[in-house]
Amino acid sequence: MNCQRAIEILASLAANRPAFTADEIEALLALGLAVEADPRDMATLSWLVPAVQEHAGCAINDPLAAANLAAKLAEIDAQLGSDWQRLTTGKARIAEREHQRRIVRRALAVVGDKPELERLVKIMIDARDNGEPRYAACEPLGSELYAITRKGARVGHELELRISRFAGQPFAAFLKAFDKAERKMEEFSGDIATLAGGIGHVKKNPHQVVIGLVKTGAPPAQAIGLYRKTMSSTGEPGVAVTCARNAASFGGPDQVAERLRHAERELYQAGLPRTPVVAGAAKSLLPFERLEAGAARFAAIARQLEARNLTRGDATIKCTARLMPAVGEPSEVVGRALAAFAQLAAFVSDRAICASSAVALASMVRIPDDVGSIVQRFVELSRELVSGRVSPPNTAIADALECVGCPGTPAEVVATVRALIGKLAKSREPRRDDVAVAVAFAKRFAY
Repeated sequence: MNCQRAIEILASLAANRPAFTADEIEALLALGLAVEADPRDMATLSWLVPAVQEHAGCAINDPLAAANLAAKLAEIDAQLGSDWQRLTTGKARIAEREHQRRIVRRALAVVGDKPELERLVKIMIDARDNGEPRYAACEPLGSELYAITRKGARVGHELELRISRFAGQPFAAFLKAFDKAERKMEEFSGDIATLAGGIGHVKKNPHQVVIGLVKTGAPPAQAIGLYRKTMSSTGEPGVAVTCARNAASFGGPDQVAERLRHAERELYQAGLPRTPVVAGAAKSLLPFERLEAGAARFAAIARQLEARNLTRGDATIKCTARLMPAVGEPSEVVGRALAAFAQLAAFVSDRAICASSAVALASMVRIPDDVGSIVQRFVELSRELVSGRVSPPNTAIADALECVGCPGTPAEVVATVRALIGKLAKSREPRRDDVAVAVAFAKRFAY
């Protein structure tokens, strides 16, 4: 079965109009993408479940169901076998008890039949796990009923988004990629929970600390250890994250902290003001072998940004830090930022947000010719995040910047983000921090 045929079958199940061959549905049943039920079993469940609940006080798969039904049957038999009860009870009540006896006997016979009960319980579990699926018959195959599972619906949705790439490929190949992404998301969500629970109290944006620690590439326990070591001496979450992320490159968090202090001094000597924003930007110098060379580049980019009237003040410092790793001389990288700004202005009305977004996009491309395509992708992603109800308009721009490098069409990217949010949130309602983490790491799970 290729992907094109698989999506047709899954769509027929989702629409409650099953259309497939016996071999095709057997394959989907084995993969957990569909469920089946005999209409006679469905009819049995329709009376059995309420009957057992009423007369045994439990579910049909409760270990006490048979014993409770037997006790109820004995009670009814005793009542109906008593002459006194028959003399003092009206005909309508006696008829009702006789009806109850028939129901209880019938229920006891089913509950006592282990193979039949197991089959019925499976249908109940399928219904519970799949949100009460809608069953329908595939007429050429007979009266058996079929429905799509929750996993089948997810697979169908994800495949539909990627069908242009997968249409002629074996369905097994797509499902392997889908299952791998699902497993990776599960593992990742566990790591995020470990990190979030291990960093202690963070007054502002704790999810940013978690994101930074994920980017260390270290196992959660090790990343937390590195973070705590610096926090014990500095008390600054931002510094602690920077030290943890760069510890492997410079010999440990203490060495990174010393290098950060050196980078700050170089920025001040290069003429940058002594402000908290400049201190925070010092980490952008860390990759430079000679920190003074990094400071000189920083100062040159900052001058270019202000000379070309793109930014001012603290915004200049933040945008400069974003452009530091970009390829090219200061004039070239700022030129790309200006080109991006000119194109973004038609879509982003707030000048400051437009400028910072343009700088972020310019830092991701190498040549001016690539600016137009990345701006267009950014705009499409922003709109898709809003229309897909992943991000509200006030955060869609920041979210789109984070996931603009994720492979796939905007619709695919947003679907990946949404799936990851679901794994992070699990059974609760998603929060803003779930979205922030998902857009930051969506590219890890693209396929």
